[in-house]
Amino acid sequence: MNAVEIEEAISLLAEQPFVPADFPYAFLEAFGNKETTIKILCW
Repeated sequence: MNAVEIEEAISLLAEQPFVPADFPYAFLEAFGNKETTIKILCW
């Protein structure tokens, strides 16, 4: 992902209601991390 894509993803994330349990996953996804990587990091 390039900087513009990341900025767009973070902006979309900021528009969503804050759910503390889901935020870490959504934040990592916004930076282009794959689902497998996110599962490993958040284990």
